[in-house]
Amino acid sequence: MKFKLILGAVIMCSLQAFSQSNSISIVGGYSIANVDIHGALGDFGYNTKTAVATGLIYTKEIKDFFSLQTGLFFSDDKVEFSSILPGRAGINIDGDLKIISIPITAKFTFFKFAFADAGLSFDKEINYTGNYVQTDQSGIGVELGFGGQYAFKHFTVFVNPYLKVYGTTHFNSYEDFNLIEGGYKFGLGYNF
Repeated sequence: MKFKLILGAVIMCSLQAFSQSNSISIVGGYSIANVDIHGALGDFGYNTKTAVATGLIYTKEIKDFFSLQTGLFFSDDKVEFSSILPGRAGINIDGDLKIISIPITAKFTFFKFAFADAGLSFDKEINYTGNYVQTDQSGIGVELGFGGQYAFKHFTVFVNPYLKVYGTTHFNSYEDFNLIEGGYKFGLGYNF
């Protein structure tokens, strides 16, 4: 019996020594949204508008300085189509892009309070109607950012300025324009 208790204690201590920490974070953000038309010729364009994002991030620490992250985000991006075509000149038409994203990013922590993150995002626009104002942003995007964080006991707070480009590879091959967000994410994480 004594041997089993000692063996159990050694196993538990070993698991604790080799385990990495995890965290779940609630995230909210605000950004500026614009549509890159890649120099397309014509009498139209998009004006810069705002976007709001909310979501959850799961972080798995691999080393003290390196973590992998994934999660689920909902982004509500406003776009404004502008035209100088005859009959539409001076008319701006509002659009609303609602996108669900699953990011997979690598996070590099340095100086304990700073980090940089970069990775891919699998995105699905859930309200695409096929009109000329909205361009389907469903596809694979890229995201990169840097930020600051502060941990106390089981909690971490952070701010993360970021840049995200949706649809660098579109699921719909007919789409060519990319939605771009640049802004800030704020989060509160629980570490376990």
